[in-house]
Amino acid sequence: ESVNMDEKETQPPKRYNVSSIIAELERKNLGTKATRANIVDTLFKRNYVKTKDKAIEVTPFGIAVVDTLEKHCSDIIDENLTRKFEEDMENIQNLKTTSDNVIDEAKKTLTEISNKFKKEEFAIGKALLSGMKAEEYNKRNEEILFKCPKCEGNMTVRKGPYGNFAGCSNYPKCNNTVKLPAGMLIIKGKCTHCEAAKIINKTNNNNSK
Repeated sequence: ESVNMDEKETQPPKRYNVSSIIAELERKNLGTKATRANIVDTLFKRNYVKTKDKAIEVTPFGIAVVDTLEKHCSDIIDENLTRKFEEDMENIQNLKTTSDNVIDEAKKTLTEISNKFKKEEFAIGKALLSGMKAEEYNKRNEEILFKCPKCEGNMTVRKGPYGNFAGCSNYPKCNNTVKLPAGMLIIKGKCTHCEAAKIINKTNNNNSK
């Protein structure tokens, strides 16, 4: 009896998108139905993640934050701690415990975490600075659309959970954003009137500037 063996490459797991991250938060009982979308939005606003080819990709800064905190103060990113705080809040609402008990316990836990963080503060700051420098290098190599009218930073194409936008390279010091057309965008040349980069919507072939 012959046996056929097919050679196949191991396929990487599918990347997360906004919907699958929200589903994962729900599966792990993190956040609530009302807050999970805001949690994902915060990841984008703090530049921990970005979208690429409709999937979510972690930025160098996001990787640095997780790696650094896991090494020096893992309690601060422990999902079990987050889940416990949320369960405690539910127990207060359901009259299973009192707010005083929850606050006292939370103060004790957070004080311990804060003290540990303080001891590792220099190492954490140094590691995060390296992550920020890597992120800045990436930003400098992005296509610059135009100068930020608020701070003279560089406005570059970003993709968030709600679509395309131009964001300032000086974020979070400057949070200036400009909404851009939906669809696949490419940069092609400059506007003859204002020297801003010309954005072409590859989906419907409309030009924006």
